[in-house]
Parts: sequence; C-alpha cells; structure tokens
Amino acid sequence: KDTYNINDQTKNIILGISASGPTKRWDVENYIKLASQLNQHKKCKFFIAAGKNDLEIIDKIKSSKISSCCITMEKLSISNILPIIKNCNLYIGNDTGFMHMSASLGIKSIGIFMDSPAYSYSSYSKYIVPIVPKGETVKSTTHDTLGKDNISLEEVFISAKKYLD
Repeated sequence: KDTYNINDQTKNIILGISASGPTKRWDVENYIKLASQLNQHKKCKFFIAAGKNDLEIIDKIKSSKISSCCITMEKLSISNILPIIKNCNLYIGNDTGFMHMSASLGIKSIGIFMDSPAYSYSSYSKYIVPIVPKGETVKSTTHDTLGKDNISLEEVFISAKKYLD
C-alpha cells in the first residue's frame, strides 16, 4: 500500500488492457474515455495491467489525459502485482489472467468478453461480472464472437459506477 500510495482517498482500479490477441482486446481509447469518466465521478487511481508485449497500448495511456492517475505494471513480477490487486476496489478489463487473479483475490471484476465464452470463463466466480457484445448473451459468446466493436462504453461505465458507489 505504501509503495503505490493505495489508500481510501481514491478508488483504486485495475484496468486490464492486455489480452491474448487483438480480437479479445477492447480498444485502448475506450479505456482512456472510461477512466476519464470514472475520475469525474470519483477520484481514482488506475493500475494498468499489461505486459511487456503491450508497450504500444501502454504508451497510448502514458501519453493520454489520464496518465497522471495511472501506474503501469508491465515491469512488475506476479509476486509484486498480487498485493496491488488485493488492495484495489475493482478490476475492469478484458477476459485475461489479470481478471481471474482479481476475482480469485475477492475483487469485483468487470470482465469484457468480446471473443471468448463468457459463461465458461465467468460463471465459476461470484466476483466476475461479465459484459458481452450487444446482441449476445453470456451463454452465446464464443471464441468466434468477434464483438469488440459492440461493447458499450456506457454499459461498462454504469457497471463500474455501481461497484464504486
């Protein structure tokens, strides 16, 4: 908590911007807009969950208007990341290992499922709140849904606000 100044003065949110491929990755611009909206709602600090293979999208966040309230974790080990996650209020992001780690640590996790089976990867945990593309259901999404352009920023924002209030 001390190293990253994690305290009750801000809402501490993990943004899971990484993914195993481009069809499973919600656009980084959506995360920037979401973080900006959330910061207007409540004072937030964002921990960017991404790895060394995600430097291009990490750089977009570092050069955006939300950069001053972001800490990137691409150079940290899992043993350094787990305590950060455990002390956060919420995970918002793609269906990735970071989402599953967050849920396993008891952190409410808004999982964005655009190209993976949401039912299979979310129903095992009461901590995972799945968001699926417009026109899909939790049970209809598959590895071939290809719905990254059909995830509503407004829906993700409303869900996040619910868990931050």
